[in-house]
Amino acid sequence: MWLKISDRAVSRIVAAAAASVPGTVELGRSLDRPAGRSYPRYDVLVDNAARTCSIEAFIAVVWPSPVTAVAEAVRATVAAWVADCTGLTVTRVNVVVGPVVRGRPVTAELLDAHPRHPVLRPVTVRPGPVSRPRTRAPVPLRPITVRGHHVR
Repeated sequence: MWLKISDRAVSRIVAAAAASVPGTVELGRSLDRPAGRSYPRYDVLVDNAARTCSIEAFIAVVWPSPVTAVAEAVRATVAAWVADCTGLTVTRVNVVVGPVVRGRPVTAELLDAHPRHPVLRPVTVRPGPVSRPRTRAPVPLRPITVRGHHVR
């Protein structure tokens, strides 16, 4: 069975995975940064034929925190979540750290304790009744006339 997974669906998984990592922060446009870009942002490319995807994540990080450890945790978490949730092979995850903003401190111990894989719940579906589609009685065809010709 072949299933098509959209870039947008994978982007939402990426967003949830990155947000779950301690030390990442959402940063939007504000009065302080009217022309600034918002973070996080994600570029996702899914190749459904090859069952692969590649991801670029642009994140903002809280300071003080081990910035490279946060970026590595985001990379590992995003790759695991996408693979676990979609079955796609993740060929690459590039993480680009943008702004570093003052916030609640994050320690390496907190990052190490963070689970890399999502907690997935099984989906159960109850079989429903199968019925024939409702159809209307066919409408009889009427002859039409085009430029003096009779067509059936």
